[in-house]
Amino acid sequence: MPAPLTFALGCHMNRLRGRLCASFLVAAISQGCVTVHAPLVADLEYPSSAWGEPLALGPECKAVDGTYSNEGVVIGADGGNSQPLLLTSALNISSNAQTVSLSVRTRRLDRNGDAFITLRVVPDGNLAGLHELEGCFCIKQTLACTQVSETYWSLPYFGLGGTQQNVYFALSHDHSLIAKLQNYHADVILGLPIFGMKEPWARFPRLDR
Repeated sequence: MPAPLTFALGCHMNRLRGRLCASFLVAAISQGCVTVHAPLVADLEYPSSAWGEPLALGPECKAVDGTYSNEGVVIGADGGNSQPLLLTSALNISSNAQTVSLSVRTRRLDRNGDAFITLRVVPDGNLAGLHELEGCFCIKQTLACTQVSETYWSLPYFGLGGTQQNVYFALSHDHSLIAKLQNYHADVILGLPIFGMKEPWARFPRLDR
Protein backbone atom coordinates (compact mmCIF):
# COMPACT_ATOMS: atom_id res chain seq x y z
CA MET A 1 0.00 0.00 0.00
CA PRO A 2 1.27 3.51 -0.69
CA ALA A 3 2.68 5.51 2.22
CA PRO A 4 -0.09 8.17 2.26
CA LEU A 5 -2.77 5.50 2.77
CA THR A 6 -4.62 7.43 5.45
CA PHE A 7 -4.95 10.44 3.16
CA ALA A 8 -6.16 8.28 0.29
CA LEU A 9 -8.69 6.50 2.50
CA GLY A 10 -10.00 9.84 3.70
CA CYS A 11 -10.49 11.05 0.14
CA HIS A 12 -12.16 7.78 -0.86
CA MET A 13 -14.58 7.82 2.08
CA ASN A 14 -15.66 11.43 1.62
CA ARG A 15 -15.57 12.82 -1.91
CA LEU A 16 -16.90 16.17 -0.72
CA ARG A 17 -13.48 16.87 0.77
CA GLY A 18 -11.65 15.84 -2.38
CA ARG A 19 -10.01 19.21 -3.01
CA LEU A 20 -8.76 19.42 0.57
CA CYS A 21 -7.49 15.85 0.53
CA ALA A 22 -5.60 16.63 -2.66
CA SER A 23 -3.92 19.51 -0.86
CA PHE A 24 -3.11 17.18 2.03
CA LEU A 25 -1.48 14.79 -0.42
CA VAL A 26 0.62 17.54 -1.96
CA ALA A 27 1.74 18.68 1.50
CA ALA A 28 2.49 15.16 2.67
CA ILE A 29 4.50 14.23 -0.39
CA SER A 30 6.35 17.55 -0.48
CA GLN A 31 7.13 17.94 3.24
CA GLY A 32 7.03 14.50 4.82
CA CYS A 33 5.75 10.97 4.74
CA VAL A 34 2.66 9.64 6.51
CA THR A 35 3.59 6.07 7.36
CA VAL A 36 1.00 3.33 7.58
CA HIS A 37 2.15 1.47 10.69
CA ALA A 38 1.16 -2.02 9.61
CA PRO A 39 2.47 -4.20 10.98
CA LEU A 40 2.92 -2.10 14.10
CA VAL A 41 6.50 -2.45 15.32
CA ALA A 42 8.58 -0.77 18.02
CA ASP A 43 10.60 2.32 17.18
CA LEU A 44 13.19 4.25 19.18
CA GLU A 45 10.53 5.96 21.32
CA TYR A 46 8.76 2.72 22.22
CA PRO A 47 9.64 1.41 25.74
CA SER A 48 10.32 -2.21 24.77
CA SER A 49 11.95 -3.08 28.09
CA ALA A 50 8.83 -2.06 30.03
CA TRP A 51 6.03 -2.98 27.63
CA GLY A 52 7.52 -5.79 25.54
CA GLU A 53 7.34 -5.91 21.75
CA PRO A 54 3.97 -5.11 20.10
CA LEU A 55 2.14 -8.30 19.14
CA ALA A 56 -0.06 -8.81 16.08
CA LEU A 57 -3.82 -9.04 16.55
CA GLY A 58 -4.28 -12.08 14.32
CA PRO A 59 -6.68 -12.54 11.40
CA GLU A 60 -9.29 -9.76 11.20
CA CYS A 61 -7.71 -8.30 14.39
CA LYS A 62 -10.08 -10.27 16.59
CA ALA A 63 -7.53 -10.51 19.42
CA VAL A 64 -8.32 -6.89 20.30
CA ASP A 65 -11.75 -7.98 21.59
CA GLY A 66 -11.76 -7.43 25.35
CA THR A 67 -12.15 -5.00 28.22
CA TYR A 68 -9.47 -2.45 29.08
CA SER A 69 -8.88 0.23 31.66
CA ASN A 70 -9.94 3.58 30.26
CA GLU A 71 -7.01 5.17 32.07
CA GLY A 72 -3.67 4.57 30.42
CA VAL A 73 -0.40 6.34 29.82
CA VAL A 74 1.10 8.03 26.78
CA ILE A 75 4.79 8.63 26.13
CA GLY A 76 6.59 10.61 23.48
CA ALA A 77 3.97 13.36 23.43
CA ASP A 78 6.02 15.77 25.56
CA GLY A 79 9.71 15.09 25.40
CA GLY A 80 9.30 11.42 26.21
CA ASN A 81 7.66 11.96 29.62
CA SER A 82 4.70 9.71 30.49
CA GLN A 83 1.32 11.36 30.92
CA PRO A 84 -2.17 10.01 31.69
CA LEU A 85 -4.44 9.40 28.73
CA LEU A 86 -7.98 8.06 28.46
CA LEU A 87 -8.65 5.44 25.81
CA THR A 88 -11.92 7.18 25.05
CA SER A 89 -10.02 10.41 24.43
CA ALA A 90 -7.65 8.62 22.05
CA LEU A 91 -10.75 7.50 20.15
CA ASN A 92 -12.31 10.99 20.29
CA ILE A 93 -15.17 9.79 22.50
CA SER A 94 -16.37 11.99 25.36
CA SER A 95 -16.52 9.68 28.40
CA ASN A 96 -14.97 9.38 31.85
CA ALA A 97 -15.77 5.67 32.07
CA GLN A 98 -13.60 3.40 34.19
CA THR A 99 -13.51 0.59 31.62
CA VAL A 100 -13.80 0.33 27.84
CA SER A 101 -14.84 -2.81 25.98
CA LEU A 102 -13.70 -3.18 22.38
CA SER A 103 -14.88 -5.61 19.71
CA VAL A 104 -14.40 -5.75 15.97
CA ARG A 105 -16.89 -6.60 13.24
CA THR A 106 -15.60 -7.40 9.77
CA ARG A 107 -17.54 -5.73 6.99
CA ARG A 108 -15.46 -6.94 4.07
CA LEU A 109 -12.19 -8.74 3.28
CA ASP A 110 -9.92 -7.74 0.43
CA ARG A 111 -7.83 -10.02 -1.78
CA ASN A 112 -4.85 -9.74 0.59
CA GLY A 113 -6.84 -10.91 3.60
CA ASP A 114 -6.97 -7.41 5.10
CA ALA A 115 -10.35 -6.35 6.45
CA PHE A 116 -12.64 -3.34 6.53
CA ILE A 117 -13.59 -3.18 10.21
CA THR A 118 -16.21 -1.58 12.43
CA LEU A 119 -14.79 -1.07 15.92
CA ARG A 120 -17.45 -1.24 18.62
CA VAL A 121 -16.60 0.77 21.75
CA VAL A 122 -18.66 0.29 24.93
CA PRO A 123 -17.74 2.45 27.95
CA ASP A 124 -18.36 0.81 31.34
CA GLY A 125 -20.20 -2.08 29.68
CA ASN A 126 -23.22 0.15 29.04
CA LEU A 127 -24.61 -0.59 25.57
CA ALA A 128 -26.55 2.67 25.71
CA GLY A 129 -23.20 4.38 25.32
CA LEU A 130 -22.09 2.26 22.33
CA HIS A 131 -19.95 3.99 19.71
CA GLU A 132 -19.18 2.38 16.36
CA LEU A 133 -16.11 3.57 14.46
CA GLU A 134 -16.49 2.78 10.77
CA GLY A 135 -13.14 4.07 9.51
CA CYS A 136 -11.11 1.12 10.80
CA PHE A 137 -9.10 -1.50 8.96
CA CYS A 138 -7.21 -4.66 9.88
CA ILE A 139 -3.99 -4.33 7.86
CA LYS A 140 -1.33 -7.01 8.31
CA GLN A 141 -2.99 -7.95 11.63
CA THR A 142 -2.74 -4.37 12.92
CA LEU A 143 -5.92 -2.46 13.70
CA ALA A 144 -5.83 0.98 12.09
CA CYS A 145 -8.57 3.52 12.78
CA THR A 146 -8.36 6.54 10.51
CA GLN A 147 -9.91 10.00 10.82
CA VAL A 148 -10.61 9.45 14.51
CA SER A 149 -10.66 13.22 14.80
CA GLU A 150 -10.19 15.92 12.20
CA THR A 151 -10.57 19.64 11.71
CA TYR A 152 -10.45 21.73 8.54
CA TRP A 153 -10.03 25.40 7.76
CA SER A 154 -9.95 27.54 4.64
CA LEU A 155 -9.53 31.23 3.90
CA PRO A 156 -10.05 32.50 0.35
CA TYR A 157 -6.88 33.70 -1.39
CA PHE A 158 -4.79 32.68 1.64
CA GLY A 159 -4.87 28.93 2.17
CA LEU A 160 -6.51 25.85 3.55
CA GLY A 161 -5.58 22.88 5.67
CA GLY A 162 -6.48 20.78 8.64
CA THR A 163 -5.50 18.27 11.26
CA GLN A 164 -6.25 14.59 11.58
CA GLN A 165 -5.60 11.78 14.05
CA ASN A 166 -5.23 8.09 13.23
CA VAL A 167 -4.65 5.32 15.77
CA TYR A 168 -2.90 1.96 15.30
CA PHE A 169 -3.44 -0.86 17.79
CA ALA A 170 -1.55 -3.99 18.84
CA LEU A 171 -1.21 -5.97 22.09
CA SER A 172 1.67 -6.25 24.54
CA HIS A 173 2.98 -9.48 26.06
CA ASP A 174 0.57 -9.09 29.03
CA HIS A 175 -2.38 -8.48 26.65
CA SER A 176 -2.52 -4.76 27.40
CA LEU A 177 -3.62 -2.58 24.51
CA ILE A 178 -0.79 -0.78 22.73
CA ALA A 179 -1.65 2.26 20.62
CA LYS A 180 0.40 4.47 18.34
CA LEU A 181 -1.29 7.83 17.91
CA GLN A 182 -0.64 9.55 14.60
CA ASN A 183 -1.40 13.25 14.86
CA TYR A 184 -0.63 15.39 11.83
CA HIS A 185 -1.47 18.68 10.24
CA ALA A 186 -1.23 19.65 6.60
CA ASP A 187 -1.71 23.16 5.35
CA VAL A 188 -1.23 25.02 2.10
CA ILE A 189 -0.64 28.73 2.77
CA LEU A 190 -0.11 31.07 -0.18
CA GLY A 191 0.71 28.01 -2.27
CA LEU A 192 3.33 26.65 0.14
CA PRO A 193 2.70 23.22 1.74
CA ILE A 194 3.35 22.89 5.49
CA PHE A 195 3.30 19.49 7.15
CA GLY A 196 3.89 18.30 10.73
CA MET A 197 3.33 15.11 12.67
CA LYS A 198 3.68 13.61 16.17
CA GLU A 199 3.38 9.90 16.90
CA PRO A 200 3.34 9.13 20.64
CA TRP A 201 2.78 5.63 22.10
CA ALA A 202 0.10 4.71 24.63
CA ARG A 203 -0.73 1.66 26.75
CA PHE A 204 -4.03 0.62 28.38
CA PRO A 205 -4.11 -2.36 30.81
CA ARG A 206 -6.39 -5.28 30.00
CA LEU A 207 -8.89 -6.19 32.69
CA ASP A 208 -10.55 -9.42 31.52
CA ARG A 209 -7.51 -11.71 31.66
